Amino acid sequence: MEQVLQEFVQQVQELYGGDLVTVALYGSAAAAEHVPGRSDINVAVVLRQLTPALLRKAAAHLKGWSRHGFGTPLFFDPDSLHDSLDVFPIEFSDMQARHRTLWGPDLFADLHIERRNLRWQCEQELRGKLLKLRQSYVESAHAPADLERVLMAAASSLVVLARTLLRLGGGDPGGGAEAVLEQVQARFAVSTAALRQVGQLKRGQIRVAGSGVERLYREVLEEVQGLVRVVDKLDA
Repeated sequence: MEQVLQEFVQQVQELYGGDLVTVALYGSAAAAEHVPGRSDINVAVVLRQLTPALLRKAAAHLKGWSRHGFGTPLFFDPDSLHDSLDVFPIEFSDMQARHRTLWGPDLFADLHIERRNLRWQCEQELRGKLLKLRQSYVESAHAPADLERVLMAAASSLVVLARTLLRLGGGDPGGGAEAVLEQVQARFAVSTAALRQVGQLKRGQIRVAGSGVERLYREVLEEVQGLVRVVDKLDA
């Protein structure tokens, strides 16, 4: 991992030279929770300015970065970084808490994120997830493989939302996915057992097949509904 990160930073330095401000690792890889082959290496690149010409420079390297496990980098300039805090408070809260600066100054440590924006986005995202999970169930209730793909795609974002609930509710949002979901269950008296099982499934720790997938999906629907009730009661 360290060698891959060093090579990435070197390539970005060569691409952008004096236009480069900061390169930061964030998410699971920054928190030592990365699962090779199952989760991306997420990086943020801050440039002095964002222009189509500068963004285009990265295009030729995307396939190579992807082969080493990188997702498409997030690009910011200093102004767009700070102007986005009220719109994406969850993403920046998580980035602030779980990041590691690979090159340049740390621009994420001192970000100021308003609680009311964080709570509003958390409810919006949870209600949106619930709507999409219901819709996917209508479309694929008789197709376990499709239901499993939907659960795998939703797993990481649901953990981020659970972590946000802990931030809003005064809990400890640190730790891995399993620990976060256990804390949510203990703090808010809602079940997260099915969500923890989805995480284990994604990490390859367990296997679920046939009718078991459909049963797990139904339990996830109930648990996400429980999380919606939790955020609905939290004071902005």
